[in-house]
Amino acid sequence: MNNNNKYVALVRREFWEHRSLWMAPVVAAGFLLLAAIFGAIHVGRDMSFTGAPQISGAAGRNIGGFSLLGISIFLGIFATMVTFSYLLDSLYAERKDRSILFWKSLPVSDTETVLSKLAVGLVIVPLLALAIAVVLQPLLAGIAWLRYEQFRPVISGHLLLGSITALPQMLGTLLFTMLWYAPLAAYLMLASVLAKRTPLMYAALPPVVLTIAEKLTLDTGYVIHFVQERVFPWSSRMRNIVSDGSPAGWKTLDGRWWELYQDPALWLGLAAAAGMLYIVIRLRRYRDDT
Repeated sequence: MNNNNKYVALVRREFWEHRSLWMAPVVAAGFLLLAAIFGAIHVGRDMSFTGAPQISGAAGRNIGGFSLLGISIFLGIFATMVTFSYLLDSLYAERKDRSILFWKSLPVSDTETVLSKLAVGLVIVPLLALAIAVVLQPLLAGIAWLRYEQFRPVISGHLLLGSITALPQMLGTLLFTMLWYAPLAAYLMLASVLAKRTPLMYAALPPVVLTIAEKLTLDTGYVIHFVQERVFPWSSRMRNIVSDGSPAGWKTLDGRWWELYQDPALWLGLAAAAGMLYIVIRLRRYRDDT
């Protein structure tokens, strides 16, 4: 078995054993389609489209980019929830059901197994959610164009063009997201390989204990602030994704997104992730609960 076939087999194994990884974004996309087909939009007094607004090309492209971003975020929420559960269970479940004995009998190293699991949760599932969003956005736009006449001036070729032109920035931001959450993914896998039961407790207990101990001894909140910043980084970094430089107050996706990669916390986190992954690989080599 060559390396390419080996990694394909490992990835297929993960999606076969954890079908929610691909089902969650697909079901979320189906919900959006059903909502667009059978739902209704009620326009109130403070938001009226009866005047058939004229949308410029630049504004249309902004709407296209933000609609793709919104759909990606919606699908990404569901993908993130199943990925969190998957990473937390990835190395614990194989010991629990003894399938680790079968996989250790194959010519697959612990490094390859751990990295394939990380790649599925951190790379493949987010890319799958983005790919579904790219396909879904024109479908939703077409349904809205057919159902709502007052939206037709907004839904034009500019909107679709805007989603295409925004795609490079979406990919750049997605790559930053993958790299930023790498230490969190490695931490969840570390909890999974250490846990004898209930991996969630192994993951949640250390930050909770450290937060309480810090509060009682130092009366500070550095630990909880660090956790919040690592889990929810976008409030302080959204200015790098969007900008206010367009006419008529339109937000645009022309922000300086590449500056996200200049954050020292990103690279320190990657170093920490590498260290934790090394520990995970070493522990899996000797943890089969036999």
